[in-house]
Amino acid sequence: MKLFIKILIVFIIFFNPNILSAASWCKVVYTQEMSDGELKNQLSKCKTSDNLFLAIHAGFLNAGHLLNSMVAENCDLRRNIISTKPRKGDPFFTAVCEYRAHSLR
Repeated sequence: MKLFIKILIVFIIFFNPNILSAASWCKVVYTQEMSDGELKNQLSKCKTSDNLFLAIHAGFLNAGHLLNSMVAENCDLRRNIISTKPRKGDPFFTAVCEYRAHSLR
C-alpha cells in the first residue's frame, strides 16, 4: 500500500504541469563603469524572463533609491522581494524578484 501511494505521488508531480514549472532568470548588474544605455540594454533582454536579479554598486550616491525605483518599475510588487544591503567584500545593493508581466511582453 505504501509503494502504491509513493508511485501515485510521483505520478501526480511529474504529470501535472501546474505544480512544477521551470522559470527563466535575468541578471542586471549596474556598475560605475556602465552607461545608462547599457543598463537599458540589459533590462530590455529581460522582457521574456520570469525572475529578475538586480545589483547596483554602492559607489553611487543614491544606489539604494535607484534599486528601489528599479524594483518598483520592473518587479511584481504583489510577490515576495528579497533585497540585501552592501557588506564587507560585497559592495552591491541587490534584489531578487518576480519580473512584472507587462502587457507588451
